[in-house]
Amino acid sequence: MREHDDSRFRAPLPYPEVRVARPNPFYARVLHDDFAGRASELTAILQYLYHHWVSGPGGEEIPDLAGLYKGIARVEMSHFEMLAETILLLGGRPAFAGSDGRLWSPADVYPGEGICDRLAANLAGEEEAIATYQRQAAFVRDPYVSALLLRIAK
Repeated sequence: MREHDDSRFRAPLPYPEVRVARPNPFYARVLHDDFAGRASELTAILQYLYHHWVSGPGGEEIPDLAGLYKGIARVEMSHFEMLAETILLLGGRPAFAGSDGRLWSPADVYPGEGICDRLAANLAGEEEAIATYQRQAAFVRDPYVSALLLRIAK
């Protein structure tokens, strides 16, 4: 498998070590929204991949944009992995459902209607994710989990 340099798709800051101060199943449940809720890393990964597929060769848009989508999807995958590890350390189990128990659905992925619509939807999703991570970081009283959430938000 070829290594990818995704540095141009992420903030130029290191991620904190994935760790927790102590297990907290409630915090683990809160992170399920980020992991596989309606507006989650799982949704972002699949939405960016879909946009990559329809933007590249044989797609309707331009190859540079397809590469951008694919690079961002890989960054989202790293966030997905860090959240899974954190959920486990908090004493939970990663699940393909939000904190309310609603199962993740492919209907959560927005296919979009062309370049402008897809870019606008992705930007809105990123803005929503940033606000959610910042709220959660302020709510969670575990400094390690809060640091990770704030770094993902960058």
